[in-house]
Amino acid sequence: MTKHLINGKPYEKEKPLDDKKIIIQDWILEKEYLPTGVWNHNKGNLGGYISDFKAAQKSYRVIGTQKQIRQWSDKQTFILDEVYTYEPSDEKKYYDDLKFYTELYKDNENELLILRTN
Repeated sequence: MTKHLINGKPYEKEKPLDDKKIIIQDWILEKEYLPTGVWNHNKGNLGGYISDFKAAQKSYRVIGTQKQIRQWSDKQTFILDEVYTYEPSDEKKYYDDLKFYTELYKDNENELLILRTN
């Protein structure tokens, strides 16, 4: 069962979303490959650095209204791998996290809040 946050209280996804309600979503972007320096022992007696590529995946937790999230996502140029509603498996943690993120959102003057999660 997917849950959303409405003004600090959860509700089931089946109910229609109101643009004034707060929701929490995790956005995972397609992996990028970042060059890293790697020591190569096969470059003769001196050795040396070569470029290697390491996969890096970016993800963001987005807190705001459905309208705020839609406006933000429409302006992005990233390639989205997946997006899902934030759902911790532990029920107590879920309610604690909802309260925490609601406070962060309010502290941000009810503006869209984007948190890098990795």
